[in-house]
Amino acid sequence: MIIILDDKHKSDLQFIKEQPTEVISEFVNISLEFLRKGDNPKLYSGASRSLGVGVGQIEAVVEGLSWLFSEATRLLVSEDDFLATLAILGFSNELNQQIKDLYLVHRPEIRLIQSSISLDLPHYKNLDWRFDVQLSSRSLRNQTEPLFTLCLTIEDGKESKKHYLESDYTNLKHLSEELENALRESKSTHARRIMRNIK
Repeated sequence: MIIILDDKHKSDLQFIKEQPTEVISEFVNISLEFLRKGDNPKLYSGASRSLGVGVGQIEAVVEGLSWLFSEATRLLVSEDDFLATLAILGFSNELNQQIKDLYLVHRPEIRLIQSSISLDLPHYKNLDWRFDVQLSSRSLRNQTEPLFTLCLTIEDGKESKKHYLESDYTNLKHLSEELENALRESKSTHARRIMRNIK
């Protein structure tokens, strides 16, 4: 899958087109530092002094490279697709190969950075249920009150929490229908497109 670059990212990355190999390696290192710790104006000012350009230009290149690397890692882009993405920028074959090699060396670290900042939400682990029926009581002889008792186990990190619920048939049937509708909706093309962009 080729990454679609908007005009801003294309213009930001054009600066490295004419730069020597050492400068590109340094830009990649600054981009990784940006992914690890965020903005670092000291690094930008040092790079701008050594290259003789404005801090804004350095910041734009770092943000463009960081975005490109994080998107390629998030989408698990193959080497060929990554090279095709770089070809859109009009770089030389040597520059494309250098950026690809630097990306492949640092891809595991970028994956670790992305996994450390991702959301870790509680998720389903187990569901136990029991069906109780009250057939009669002292006041009513022919009474049927079915009740479902549910024990929902949710895993949150390393600990499990149990939630006990009690419901009658009508509410449980409604809950089941709503969950089935949500499951059907999650398989729609619109929902898949959104999930692909979130991951």
